[in-house]
Amino acid sequence: MNRPPFRCAFRSHSGAPISDPSMWLSEWSADFPKEKYPSLDHLLRAPDCLTTADFEFLGRWKDGALKGDKWRRNVASVAFVIWMQAANELPGTRIERVVVPSFLAEWSSKAYVDEFPSRTVQKGFGLARATTILHVLSGGRYSIFDSRVRRAFKRLTGAKAYDRVDWYLSSYVPFFSQVVSECAAKDIKAVDNALFVYGRKAPYFA
Repeated sequence: MNRPPFRCAFRSHSGAPISDPSMWLSEWSADFPKEKYPSLDHLLRAPDCLTTADFEFLGRWKDGALKGDKWRRNVASVAFVIWMQAANELPGTRIERVVVPSFLAEWSSKAYVDEFPSRTVQKGFGLARATTILHVLSGGRYSIFDSRVRRAFKRLTGAKAYDRVDWYLSSYVPFFSQVVSECAAKDIKAVDNALFVYGRKAPYFA
């Protein structure tokens, strides 16, 4: 298993090496789709005061259901049932009282069922969504961990990222802090945004 410090190869849109990580941060964070994923700052500022409506907004945000009629049961990419469970159970949760590994293990393992006329499909809430909740509950101290940032990790380090709670905590969290430090980032959300774009499915460079 990989452990920090990691050797990161920062590259531009063209694939050229970037010697100054802060320039990498500026270039890639600027491409973050803010229209699709508006700022969560209003949730991060007061995590102890989050309401049911705030968690519902977070679910809509994460699952791309801020617009249209996707926010309901039986939509392929929307974990509506578990998000509403979070909206009912987690308001008032204080991160100081949360045991992070067990919290992530519990919420990432939650499952729900989509019911269609010809079949039912069981699906998992997953670590990406669980870390999104943790991101907000921690006021942004823990970063979101999804398929895009796992690809970004691989492109930066050449090593594989694992979709597991233990790997997230032991390797990705320190890696993220390392990137923040190397980029001299004053806004850690910009690092989240840059990694999200850097790990897109169709990369800017080969």
